[in-house]
Amino acid sequence: MSPAPSRIPWYLLVEQDGDGQSLRLYRLDGGHYVEDQVAKPGETLTVIEPFRWQLDPGTLR
Repeated sequence: MSPAPSRIPWYLLVEQDGDGQSLRLYRLDGGHYVEDQVAKPGETLTVIEPFRWQLDPGTLR
């Protein structure tokens, strides 16, 4: 992933994946972002840090 000039610790990318969306959660690791988790339609993204939440990309419209 690209360098992290803004130093935002986490970000979530929502991508069009066929007829649905997929979610990609990235975290800052040193000076670069690394992919932490991926959830495709029908899967659940479960996040513990920086706070607890769950999201199924299939529920996005």
